Amino acid sequence: MTVPLASVERAGLATVQDGGRHGHADVGVPVAGALHRERHLQAAALIRGALDATCPALEVLQGDLVLRMHGAAVACVVGPATWSVDGHAAPTRTAVRVSADAVVSLVHQGPGPSYLAVSGWQSTLTLGSASTDTFSRLGGAVVGAGFVLTGDVEASLAPEAGAFHRDLPPIVGPLRVVEAGSALIRDLAEAPWRVLDVSRSGVRLSGPRLPAGGTVASAPMLPGAIQLTPSGEAIILGPDGGLTGGYPVVAVVATVDLDRVSLLAPGGEVAFRAVDVDEAVRARAERDALLRRGLTRVHLLS
Repeated sequence: MTVPLASVERAGLATVQDGGRHGHADVGVPVAGALHRERHLQAAALIRGALDATCPALEVLQGDLVLRMHGAAVACVVGPATWSVDGHAAPTRTAVRVSADAVVSLVHQGPGPSYLAVSGWQSTLTLGSASTDTFSRLGGAVVGAGFVLTGDVEASLAPEAGAFHRDLPPIVGPLRVVEAGSALIRDLAEAPWRVLDVSRSGVRLSGPRLPAGGTVASAPMLPGAIQLTPSGEAIILGPDGGLTGGYPVVAVVATVDLDRVSLLAPGGEVAFRAVDVDEAVRARAERDALLRRGLTRVHLLS
């Protein structure tokens, strides 16, 4: 039976996200989805016992988040945040049982997003996904006071409290990028770029003065594509970015490093390193293997 599981009493900058809305680009629908894939999948694993990209979670980019529980459930937080249940500090990356009428509070600290998942939550789907596209406002929701999480009360008690996910070692070094038919990829990687703006739509950068290519015929785009504007700035498209673009594409960020784009902040710097497709695929597979091995289930709580 579907019932209210929790209500939001206060929220900063937060949205509903899951693994994204795939397979609809041909009709103009962006992928959207979790800005930091690994953190979202860690939260999903704690709630569902598997790396389930369909699991909805509250993605918090700024400020705090306060939930009032209406029934008992299991909750977890993954990402740079502190959180508590009825004022008692709770560990991140750990499934914690919360009782009916408990107050769950999260304070986001950054960099990048934090994710709060609640067992049993069944978010409304649009084209098969709960994700919120912040540009078009398609699907999901921009979360504010009064937002209600509804779901299956029996499923909300199924997960095993006490399960935890090991933190993965951080990836360091320049962002790996794959050539996209442009001879400018080596120039892109010659010097660091300064971060100007960051959003779910993309990241704008200023850096080495590359030859501006002006505009080109509009072409399909995907998250991670690096476009060069006529002014010489570069844009890394995010999950809510446009599906077509008229600026030249210099390179594409390797999938294994897409999560790191969400960690960038205005005023910081980012560097790039050119790799071939084989290296990018191999690095992604190795990272996914670490992610799969990270879930541990132990009886820490009764």
